[in-house]
Amino acid sequence: MDESTQPGDVAASRRSPSSLLLALGVVATGLILIFTVGTTRPETPATPTPAAPATTQPLAPPPGATAPHAAVAAPADRPRASDIAELDTWAKNLAPATKLARPVLVAYGRAEMWLRDEAPGCHLSWATLAGIGQAEAAGAGPLPVRQDIWQHYGARAVADGKPADTTSPDDAAYTMGRYLCSSGADLATADGWWPTILNYTQSVPDAREIFDDADRFATAR
Repeated sequence: MDESTQPGDVAASRRSPSSLLLALGVVATGLILIFTVGTTRPETPATPTPAAPATTQPLAPPPGATAPHAAVAAPADRPRASDIAELDTWAKNLAPATKLARPVLVAYGRAEMWLRDEAPGCHLSWATLAGIGQAEAAGAGPLPVRQDIWQHYGARAVADGKPADTTSPDDAAYTMGRYLCSSGADLATADGWWPTILNYTQSVPDAREIFDDADRFATAR
C-alpha cells in the first residue's frame, strides 16, 4: 500500500457522484430561499370573518366632498417574481416629495399591489394608507390598526410562512388595506371613500384630516 495515501483520501474517493449532486442541490435550494422569501406574493389569505356591525349611526361626508386625487400608482404585481427592486425604486422616487421613509412607502405600495388583484373594484391607493398613518396617532405598528381589525383581517404581506406581525410595516399596511376593501366600496370615488373612512374613524374631523393628508401625498411629485 502506498503510504502517501491516507484513509480519509480513500473514503473521499469512494463517495458516489449522486451524493455530491445531492449536496450541491441542497446548497442551491438554500440560496434560492434566501433571495426569494419575503419578496414574492404570499398565498391569498382566507376570506376574513366579518367583524361585528357598528352600532353607531353612519356619519355623512361633508357637502361636496370628493375622493383624494389619484396618486402615482405602485408597480404592477408580478406574482411569480420578486417585486422588491421595483418597489424600492418607486419608493425612492416618492420619498423626497412625500417626506415618508422609504420602507414605509414600500409597505404602502405593496399593500396597494396585493389589493389591486384581491379586490380589483376597491381601487385602494397607497396614499390613503399613508393618510391614515399620518393622521392617526394611536394603535400598533406604523398604522393605527385596532385590535379588532388585526383579529379579523390580519395577514402576512410576505411569503415566509409566519403569522401576521403587529410591528411589521408591511403587515400593518396589508391588514389595513384588507379591512378598508372589505366594505366592497370603490375608494376611488367620494361615495366609496368617505363612508369607508368614516366607518373607521367614527369622526368627521378625523376623516377630513386623513383626506387632507392622503390628497397631499397623492399630489406630491
